[in-house]
Amino acid sequence: MWQYDDVDLLTTTINPNPNASIDRVIFQIQRLSGQINDLGGNGKVMVNKIEDRGEMTWNVMSTAFQNGTVQNVERILEIARQKTHDWPLVPLIVLAICGAVLVVITLVFLCAKLGERITEYRYQKRLSADSDIENI
Repeated sequence: MWQYDDVDLLTTTINPNPNASIDRVIFQIQRLSGQINDLGGNGKVMVNKIEDRGEMTWNVMSTAFQNGTVQNVERILEIARQKTHDWPLVPLIVLAICGAVLVVITLVFLCAKLGERITEYRYQKRLSADSDIENI
């Protein structure tokens, strides 16, 4: 059998010697405190790395916006306007709104039908329960 201090690992029986079990608890507490201390140190290192990465990202984004990215976005929007200026956008928007209204009406109708079926089922269940009591 495997023994670790005064604990039998296969049967998990403890040696009746009380000093040994107190020593074991003290050892476990010390080991746990060491692990917590290591976690605290590693956590600070990881937070510092994340902070450095965030600062680098901020610097890259700020330099990109200062170097003309906004003008590039405006240029992309102007190209999109030029390519879509002869499209019938107003009828497309009206059609999209009508489609959305039809979808909402369909959903309301389906919810009403579901409510009707649930109510009918409960009413039928109540009627069958009432008739069972009358037949007794």
